[in-house]
Amino acid sequence: MAETIRGTIQKTYHASPGFSAGLLAADDGRSVRFAGKFCANESDVVALVGRWKHDAKYGRQFIVESLSYELPETSEGLVNYLAKHPAFTGVGEATARRIVSYVASAAHLDRILRQDVDELHRQLRVPRATLESLREAWIANSAENEVRAYLSGFGLSAHQIETLLERFGNGIVGVLRSDPYQLIQHVRGYGFKKVDKIARAMGTPKAHPGRIEAGIRYVVTEEIGDGHTWIGGPELVDKANELLLLDTLDSRDVIREAGMRLLARGDLVSDGDAVSTPHIRDAEFMIQNTLASHGSVRVRPVPPLRMCIDDLKAKQIEAVQNACHHALSVICGGAGTGKSHTLARLAAAFRDAHLHIALCSPTGKAAKRIEESLRSQGVELEALTIHRLLKYDGTHFNRDSLSTPLAADPDNDQDTGEPGYDIVIVDEVSMVDVPLMAELLRRIDLARTRLILVGDHNQLPPVGPGNVLRDIIAHRLVPLVVLDEVVRQAGVLKANSAAILRGVISPTATNDPAWTVVDVFRDPLPIQAFLRDLVLKQLPQRLGVDPIRDVQIITPTHLGALGTKAINQMMQHLLHGDPGRKFAIGDKVIQTSNDHELGVMNGTIGRVMDYEPGAEGGYSIHFDSVGARRIKGDAVHDVQLAYALTAHKVQGSEFPCAVVLCHRSHYFADRNWLYTAVTRAAKSCVLVGDPWGLRNAVRKNQVIHRRTFLDRWARAPVRTTRTSQDHANA
Repeated sequence: MAETIRGTIQKTYHASPGFSAGLLAADDGRSVRFAGKFCANESDVVALVGRWKHDAKYGRQFIVESLSYELPETSEGLVNYLAKHPAFTGVGEATARRIVSYVASAAHLDRILRQDVDELHRQLRVPRATLESLREAWIANSAENEVRAYLSGFGLSAHQIETLLERFGNGIVGVLRSDPYQLIQHVRGYGFKKVDKIARAMGTPKAHPGRIEAGIRYVVTEEIGDGHTWIGGPELVDKANELLLLDTLDSRDVIREAGMRLLARGDLVSDGDAVSTPHIRDAEFMIQNTLASHGSVRVRPVPPLRMCIDDLKAKQIEAVQNACHHALSVICGGAGTGKSHTLARLAAAFRDAHLHIALCSPTGKAAKRIEESLRSQGVELEALTIHRLLKYDGTHFNRDSLSTPLAADPDNDQDTGEPGYDIVIVDEVSMVDVPLMAELLRRIDLARTRLILVGDHNQLPPVGPGNVLRDIIAHRLVPLVVLDEVVRQAGVLKANSAAILRGVISPTATNDPAWTVVDVFRDPLPIQAFLRDLVLKQLPQRLGVDPIRDVQIITPTHLGALGTKAINQMMQHLLHGDPGRKFAIGDKVIQTSNDHELGVMNGTIGRVMDYEPGAEGGYSIHFDSVGARRIKGDAVHDVQLAYALTAHKVQGSEFPCAVVLCHRSHYFADRNWLYTAVTRAAKSCVLVGDPWGLRNAVRKNQVIHRRTFLDRWARAPVRTTRTSQDHANA
C-alpha cells in the first residue's frame, strides 16, 4: 500500500531530471533514504508518495512513485492558470481576476469548488454554468492544479505547461529549481531564450553554470543555423559574453571554463580553434574521408559509352566520361548550359546497359522537375526525394545500403538479398547540407555503386549547415566538370538568367513574354499596387495563367512593405477579403517544416479547400504531389500563406511564371539571390523594382562564404587519417 511522507530534502546523493536519490528529513523526525524518477533539490519541501523496498546495496529505501511540492503561490499565477487553460471554458481574464480576488489561494479555491460552488455564484455573480464547468475541470486536473498555477506565474502558456508536465510530471518543479536550462536538452521546442526567460523569472542567477553552458551551446547552434559548421573559439567567447551579460569583470574567463567543461564532456568538439557539435563535426569528417578515399578512383566504364555522346559539346562529353570512369563525379553548371540534356544521355546509357539507377533530389518539387525533364527527352525514370530514398521515418534513416549486394555467400552477413543500385544520381545538390550528404554517403559503397552529383553552384547555398558543392568545386575534391556555355537552344529566359551571372540585366525581350523588366518604381507602395494589377489581371490575360496556381511572387525578405508577410496579407485580402481566421478557403499556402506523420515536407505548396471550426476541425489542404490533408491544432502554425515566398523557400521548385521583386529597400540582395529567383521561372519571368535596386543586386558578386570543415581541411590538410571519435576527442 502506498504511503505518503512529508518533509524537507536534507541531502542528495544523485540528482538529475530522470533519477534522484537522497535523504529526507521527515516532519515526524525520521531520516528517510529515498530514490525515484524526479529531480531532487536540497531544502525542497515535498510530500513523497511511494513504497518501502529493501535494496541489497543501500538497505531500506523509500521508492518514490509520485510527489508534490509546497510551492510559493502568486495571485497572478492563479489568474493566468484559470484564464488561459483551455479546460476552463468561459473563464476569461476578468472573471479569473474576480475569482482570485475573492479566494486567498489555490487551496481555498479548491475547497470552495468542491464544497460550496454556490458561494462564488452568490458573491461574484459568475454564471452558474461557468462555475459548474470550472468545478468539473478543476477536480479533473486536481493532481496538478497547484503545479500548473505555480508555473503559470512565470508566464508559461497552457501548451508549454502541458508539454513540461507530459515530460516530467510534477517533478518539473525540481528540474526548474535545480537547473532550468536542462529543458533545452530534454524538451523539443525549448531554446535558450525561452528557457532563459523562465529561469530569470524564477530568480536563477545570471552566473548559474547551467545558464553559461546553455548560452555557449546556443551560440554554436545559432552559427550552425546560419549555415556554418564551426565557430572560432575566441569568437564563440565574445558572442557568448554578449548574450549572457554576466555581471563580473572576469566573465570571459568564466565562459572559457564552461566551454572547457562542455568539451571535456563531449557536448562540443574542437578541431584546433574550430568549435562545433559532435554531430556536425562527425558528419563533415565522414564526407571528407569519403571524398578523399574515392574521389580519384577509376572504375570500368559502362558500355556503350559512344552512344551517349552524340551531339554533345566538349565539356558535356568530359562530364559523361567522368561519370562513366569514376566512382564519384560532379556535373555542375548554370541555367541553359545543358546539364539536364547531359544527364538524360547518361541515364539512357545506364538504362540500356541494364543497370539499376536511383534518381533523387533534396525536395519533392525538385524531384518532380528532373523526372519531367528526363521524360521530355525520352527517359522514363522515377525520381525520389533523398529522404524517401533513404527511407526516413520522421525520426531515423534506414541503415540499409543502397549499393548492389555482394555475391551470394553464406558467410557474408552483408548480403541482404535485396537489389541495390548500380548508379545513384543526386540532382540539385547545391541544396544538400552536410548532415544529409553524410547520411547519403553512409548508405553507398562506392566500390560497387557510382555516385553522380549534379547541381548549379551559382544558386544559393543550402538552408542547412555546410557548403558541400561549392567546397568540392573550390578545392576540386572529386572529378568535376563545370558547364559554362549557354547552348543555342536554351531560349531567352535561360539566356537572360545566365547573363545575371556576368553582371548583366537584359532589357525586356521584344515580342517575347518570357522576360520582362519593370524598373520604374522608386517607392515600395506603388509596387504593391502594380503587383495587384499584374498578378490578378495582366498576367492571366497576356499569358493565360492562373494567378494563384501558376504565378509565384519571390522577394528577398519577410518584413517590410515588399516582404512576404505584407504581400501575402495583401493578396489574401484582395482575393478573399477578411477571412476572420488565419486562412480563407482558396488560399495558397506552404508547409514550413517536415510533418512526417502527415507526409508533408517543408516547402510543399498547397491550396486550402475547406475549414471546420473546433478542436477536431481545422483546415483541409490539398498539397502538391501529396493530396488532401487535415491540418489542425499546433500543426496549423507550420503552414503559412504562399502568394509571396523567399528564394530559399522556392529553391528547387519551378513555376510557369515568376514575379521577382528587387528594390532599393532590398539593398542586401546579391547576384546569387537574383539568379536563384529568376531561374524559378519555367516559361516567363517578370523583374519588378527600381534601377538602383536591380543594378546593385546584379553588381554585388558576393562570395557566399561559410565556415566549413571541408574548406578548412582542404586549406590545411589533415596529415594523418583519424577516426571520427579521435576528432571528437581532439
